[in-house]
Amino acid sequence: MMLFNRDRDRPWKFTLATVLFLIVAVYIKAQNAYVEFLDSSIVDVIQKNQPGWKTLLYRGVTSLAEPKLDIVWVFILAFLLWGFKFKVPALWCLATLAGGDVIASLVKNVIQRSRPTAHLAIDDGYSFPSGHVFGTFLLVAMIWVILIPMISSSWKAWLVRIVLIIWLLLVMISRVYLNAHFPTDTIGAALLAYLWLQVAEGLYIRLAPVMKKWPLLKKSEI
Repeated sequence: MMLFNRDRDRPWKFTLATVLFLIVAVYIKAQNAYVEFLDSSIVDVIQKNQPGWKTLLYRGVTSLAEPKLDIVWVFILAFLLWGFKFKVPALWCLATLAGGDVIASLVKNVIQRSRPTAHLAIDDGYSFPSGHVFGTFLLVAMIWVILIPMISSSWKAWLVRIVLIIWLLLVMISRVYLNAHFPTDTIGAALLAYLWLQVAEGLYIRLAPVMKKWPLLKKSEI
């Protein structure tokens, strides 16, 4: 039995995520007034109160969710999976993050959205989609689909799921709170990561049985 089963709904999930992402991306590229209104409305809510503790919290969150650190977290996850005979899933994690980063980078250069005017100097490059949110979504998804099914206790599994969801939301909010991104940058990043995840899972189902025949991966669980 593989980690990912064939999902009849996967084409629909991919199609829906793709359509929603393209709508957001096209509207942003066109500098649509509705998008600007939505962004400004959400920013007003998130940035309404800015006590010192909240700023410190969100700076800590955004530091831990750095795209460069996402690479470290995924390498650690892959190392642990490899050690426990999940070699093919370990390679899948690395390939999913690498391929995703390439796609997110391409989208950034196509849309070329400028950062919010009050962004910090450290937050350079284009704004859409958010690299922090994109990488965090993929990392959360890897833990969700690979590690959580290994937890025998259902309440512990749900506790981990809740923590992962809260963490992703904190990362999304932190990027808006710190003026690093517009809210639609974080929404677009989540949609792009989700649709890429559907592709990556589909590729795993097709390629994992083939990879298991390779000499280095013969004893791997899939």
